[in-house]
Amino acid sequence: MKRFSLLFALLFVVFCGFSQSLLWKVTGKKLQSPSYLYGTIHIQDQRVFNFDTLVWEKFHSCDAFAMEILMDEINPAEMRGCMYMPKGKLLSEMMPAEDFAMLDSICKKKIGTTAYLMNTMKPFFVASAMQQSEFSQDMETALDLYFLKKAREAGKLCYGVEKFQVQVDAIDAIKLKDQIKMLSQSLHDTTTADTSESQKLLEVYLAADLDKMLEMSNDASMPAKFNKIFLIDRNVGMAKNFEKIAKEHSLFCAVGAAHLGGEKGVIALLRKKGYTVEPVITAGKP
Repeated sequence: MKRFSLLFALLFVVFCGFSQSLLWKVTGKKLQSPSYLYGTIHIQDQRVFNFDTLVWEKFHSCDAFAMEILMDEINPAEMRGCMYMPKGKLLSEMMPAEDFAMLDSICKKKIGTTAYLMNTMKPFFVASAMQQSEFSQDMETALDLYFLKKAREAGKLCYGVEKFQVQVDAIDAIKLKDQIKMLSQSLHDTTTADTSESQKLLEVYLAADLDKMLEMSNDASMPAKFNKIFLIDRNVGMAKNFEKIAKEHSLFCAVGAAHLGGEKGVIALLRKKGYTVEPVITAGKP
C-alpha cells in the first residue's frame, strides 16, 4: 500500500485520453461567462506555484473563487478535534511494536519529533504529516490556501464546494484497523524505496501528465470503499456545487487534481450535465 500517505494531498485520475492540462474551461448551458477548474496539490513546494500567466489571467477574470472547503471559515479547534482517535486509542498499542518503532524513527528523521506526540492521532493524518515532510516548504502556505489568500486580497466572493464534515466522514468511513494496516505498509515501502513516491508524483504533477498520474495512483490494495467515499462520492457534491455557483458568478475553482478526471470525476459529471469542459493549454508548467 505504498501510496496511502499520498492520498491526503493528491489522488489523480485521467479523462478521455487528454492528460496535459490542470486548467479547464467550463461553458455552455446559458452560463453568462466562462468558469474554470484548476487541479491543485496540497503542498508548499515553490515549484507548484510557478504558473503560466494564463492561469492568473483566468483567475482574475472570474468574480468568485471556490476550493474544496473554505479553510479560513473552519473553527481550528473543530479541525484539530477531528484529527484524533476516540479516547483511549493509541497508535503504540494498535500497531505492531516493530512498526511503531519504525514510525518513531521516521518521524524523528523527517518531522523532527517523536511518534509518541502523534500517538492519539488517526493514522490517516499521521501518514499525511509524513508525506508533507517529504516536500520542500518554500512557501508560506499550501497551494490551495495560496489561491484563497489571493482571492481574499482581490475581494472575490469565496465559496467551498463541499462541507468540512464531508471530508471528515470520508476519512472516518475507513475503520481504524484498516488505516493502521495501510500506515504500516506505507512505512515499509518508505524505508525500501530509492526515491519516494511523493517526489515521483510531484515530478509528474509538474509535467501535468495525468496519464502517468493515473498509472502511479493505481493500487489494488486500497479498499474500494475508501476510493468510492473519499473520491467518487465527493465528486458528485463538488460538481453540483460548482454548477450552483457558476450559474450566479464566473468561477475559478481550485480543487485537488484527483477530483477532476476519470469517468466519475468532476469534469465528466459537468459534461453529463450538458456543459462544455475543455482543457486550457498553458505554455508553462503546471
